[in-house]
Amino acid sequence: MNEQVDQAMHTKELARTLRAIAELAEFQRSQELYHFAGWLEQGSNETILARLKRLNPSTVYPLRLKDSLEAMELGFRNAGAPKQANTLRAVLNLFCGRPGASVEAFIAEISVLPQMANHNAKRFKTADLALVKDITSQLAGPSLDIEAFEVILANLRSSKLIGGATLTLIANGYLENRRVYRDRRAALEAIEKHFRSKASQSVQTCEVMG
Repeated sequence: MNEQVDQAMHTKELARTLRAIAELAEFQRSQELYHFAGWLEQGSNETILARLKRLNPSTVYPLRLKDSLEAMELGFRNAGAPKQANTLRAVLNLFCGRPGASVEAFIAEISVLPQMANHNAKRFKTADLALVKDITSQLAGPSLDIEAFEVILANLRSSKLIGGATLTLIANGYLENRRVYRDRRAALEAIEKHFRSKASQSVQTCEVMG
C-alpha cells in the first residue's frame, strides 16, 4: 500500500514535468502546456487522482493539448516510466466530447462544480429506494467484473420501470456524489464512465506495482 502511495504523481510534480517538456515544444504547443501546468499548480499539492475526483469530463476539448499529452504518455511508456504515463492517461480521461475548445475554456468547463441533487425534492418521491440500494450494492461489489457490469447496465437500460429519479439515485450512490443528471441517458453514461475509469485505474495500479 505504501508503495502505491509513493508511486502516485502529484499535481506540482506533473506541472514541473509539463513545463520541462514545454521548453522543447514549438511556440503554440508550449504555451498550452505552460497554461495547463499553471492551472495544475494552483491549490494544494495533492495527488492527480485526488484532483481528478473533483473535476468533470469536458464536452469540448483543445485538440493540440490532447495530442501533446498523448505523445508524452506514449513517450513515457516506451521509456519505461509507467507512473508518468499512467498519470497522463488518467488526465486524458477529462478530454471528452469533440475538439474545438481553447485551453482556457476547457479548464473552466472541467473545473465547474456540478449541480447537486436535493434528494428531498418532489421528483425523488417516485424513486424505488429498495432497487436503488440493491443495484448500488451490486455495482460497489469488490468482485464486480466487466461481464457482470455489462449485465447490470443492460438491465438498467432496457427496463422501462426504472425511471430517471431512480437512476439518478443509483448514479449518486455508485459515484458517491449528489449530481443532477438531466435524463436517464446521462445517468447511465455516468455509471458506465465511472466503472470504466475505475477499471482503467486498477490496470494502471497493477502496471505501476509490477
